[in-house]
Amino acid sequence: MDQSERYLQLALLGRSAFLASAAPAALVRRRAGDLDGDTDSGRGGDDEVETMVAPVLGQRRGPRAIEVYPLIKKPGASFADMITIGRTPNNDVVLRDVTVSRFHAYFRQRADKWLMADAGSRNGSALEGAALEPRREREVTTGAAVRIGDFELTFFTAAQLFEVLRDGGPGSRS
Repeated sequence: MDQSERYLQLALLGRSAFLASAAPAALVRRRAGDLDGDTDSGRGGDDEVETMVAPVLGQRRGPRAIEVYPLIKKPGASFADMITIGRTPNNDVVLRDVTVSRFHAYFRQRADKWLMADAGSRNGSALEGAALEPRREREVTTGAAVRIGDFELTFFTAAQLFEVLRDGGPGSRS
């Protein structure tokens, strides 16, 4: 079972079980070609968060309509104070694509805030459409559009991701 399937199953167990088992935050990516005639990029604020994920789950052809990348530290990984994202397996989140650098970007959690920075990657990173300066952290909020190389993702805290998965799942209002 991949992370996407795991998160969809956790959402069925209820909020408490989901929050106890899920990473504190995650990046979500809609898989290309999984929706008929849907060209929405999924960027934007809270209204567009539901537009991006809920219809995907409500109309999915299978459990793989989305990809979930939990933002959690791998045991023994480098840089204990940051969650690294890159193309190589030594990162906490691995995005296997030529547009993603070996060490591309990172996230940090400071108290109740999340921060993101580009690590000096070749193809850059963006937050809400604005390019990130290398190694300059910016606060990221739930529902924010994140670009890492050619990957278009949406950042969610666990609580918000539960709400989106629950509301957009099979049998929902969508």
